[in-house]
Amino acid sequence: MESFDALARLALRLVADEGTISTLYVNKNYIHHRIAAHSPECATEIEQAILEQVISKFEESIPEAHRGKVYSQRGVVHDEILRIARRTGVDLIIMSPNKRPWEDFFLGSTTRRVVAEARCSVLVER
Repeated sequence: MESFDALARLALRLVADEGTISTLYVNKNYIHHRIAAHSPECATEIEQAILEQVISKFEESIPEAHRGKVYSQRGVVHDEILRIARRTGVDLIIMSPNKRPWEDFFLGSTTRRVVAEARCSVLVER
């Protein structure tokens, strides 16, 4: 969530007057089949607490006129980003690579996959 403010400001500079901004939280802890088989269908207390933080930050950062939806998914992060983007027909994905400062030259595997496979434009904010 540390890069959320910067990404929100960037999205607000790029959004059309009638456009909306949505955000996606992916819980990647359920990507392994062993864990997924024993995971509850509904959100855990921790997941719910994180989602409430995401919603709160989203509502603080994005004016109501541009507010889209907050999506919450479980799974592999790049798969969920691409799936939601395709399903909702987004025009642009804005993301920040989760890399250490000395690795800024490289993109992480999630960012690389989204850039390579997205059917829309992808803006990577460093």
